[in-house]
Amino acid sequence: MGSSPGGERSGYRRELGLWHLVWLAVGAILGPAVAFVPVAVLASGGPLGLAAWLIGFAFLIPIVMVFAELATMWPRAGGVAYYPAKSHGSVVGLLNGWGAFLGYTLIVPASTAAVVETLAYYYPPLYNGVTLTWIGIALATAVAAAAFAVDALRVIVLGNLNTALTIFKIAAVVTVSAALLLFFRPSNFTSYGGIAPMGAKGLFAATTATIFAYLGFRQPVNYAEEARRPERDIPLAMTLSLVFVLVIYVLQSLSFLGVVDRWSSFNITAGNWTALANLAYPFPAAASAVGLPAMADVFVAGALVAAVSDALIYMGGAARVGNALARLDNYFPEFFARLSRHGIPFNSLLVVLAVGLAYLLLLPSFYSVMNVFTDAVLISYAPAAASLAVFRATHPDERRPFRLPAYRALAPIAFAASSLLIYWSGLQAVEVTVLSTLASLLLLPYVARRGLLSRKDLRAGAWMIAWLLLTLLLSYLGSFGVGIIPSPYDTLLYLAVSLAVFYWAVRSGLEYNGLRP
Repeated sequence: MGSSPGGERSGYRRELGLWHLVWLAVGAILGPAVAFVPVAVLASGGPLGLAAWLIGFAFLIPIVMVFAELATMWPRAGGVAYYPAKSHGSVVGLLNGWGAFLGYTLIVPASTAAVVETLAYYYPPLYNGVTLTWIGIALATAVAAAAFAVDALRVIVLGNLNTALTIFKIAAVVTVSAALLLFFRPSNFTSYGGIAPMGAKGLFAATTATIFAYLGFRQPVNYAEEARRPERDIPLAMTLSLVFVLVIYVLQSLSFLGVVDRWSSFNITAGNWTALANLAYPFPAAASAVGLPAMADVFVAGALVAAVSDALIYMGGAARVGNALARLDNYFPEFFARLSRHGIPFNSLLVVLAVGLAYLLLLPSFYSVMNVFTDAVLISYAPAAASLAVFRATHPDERRPFRLPAYRALAPIAFAASSLLIYWSGLQAVEVTVLSTLASLLLLPYVARRGLLSRKDLRAGAWMIAWLLLTLLLSYLGSFGVGIIPSPYDTLLYLAVSLAVFYWAVRSGLEYNGLRP
């Protein structure tokens, strides 16, 4: 497997500073989710849904630290596709890399669809309430093409443009939230069914919603070879980004909760928390309900920019993962490995655009692909934790600017947390994502012809195939499926299975690298 230790040798340009990386992560996180997830947590859990932001944040911390160690030890553009391939071989590398590539690529049509759905606030013919109309699809295609044109330029252009866009959308969202707080009524915490009207189950559902909202923190890893000081800046950028968005999301949820007593303005029966999820434009509706229509326009502008910047960032991230699958792993054709004179994976970027537009035609709405791309991205979280544990044994003396503390405890926790996030997304999303990920095994004959597949790779990859199939099976049997295993016992069983798979994965990685477990 080839490698490229630095941006200069690989052809990438080291042009991104710390704040470029911070805003890439924040920009990716504060995408279309900013328009509805802060209200979705209230719809799922009532006032207690606010706590879901902290729980989701806590779940992600060990995962962030895993990627911080890997990305500073070996900074690689599209590195999320590199580490499991290096630790476990071709089967794991292909499944993991395909999951990341597919997930990132699907975010492109989802984000461009979100742009158009937001514009439909002013021009309804763009969106019929379920899917984009043909006019909407044409406009979304134009947005995707514009994102491609920007991403094809030097990475500093993306970095600078995204910085401006991200600061604008933060300003818009915070301004609207601050304005709503002027009308805050503390009694809303207890007046409509108490602080926890849906109980613990509601908090659980709200936590699941926050995970989608936090997606994007890994973007500094994908742009690692373009960072000026990756060893210092990548961990800092991921950490700062999560702290920033935690504050923003809590502020949004709190501000909406403060005015939720205007139920009639939303055409909702008082106390019907779950109906909040059906609001097409919740924050503009809230602004209008308190007599601030101008704030509705400010929020729509922020939501538009949020979706645009999301498309920009993820299109570039997907292209770099595709490039890594060719340049570092050799699983994709050489076509993907070539860089333009600007140091951009242009060919890979072109494929991402083409695939994204194809999915836009097949699934012409944001919600139709949301769960699929969420799980596809999450599938590429867990293997990294096993890779970290393997590398601690195979490369004990490798320089690690950031080290995961207590890795023997936190690495399995990160693996289990990543697994639970997939399981909690529901049976329908798990079915589509697991089958889509396993479809990457159809590329194994191509990989074998390139001399990159052996029995050793198959043995080292058995755990990941089993993990995916067990996730699918338990999702079907558990509370998200037919309910043979009721809640919370299904989650506890899946947690135990995930931990067992983690230790199997570590053992397989050690054997793959010639070490005795």
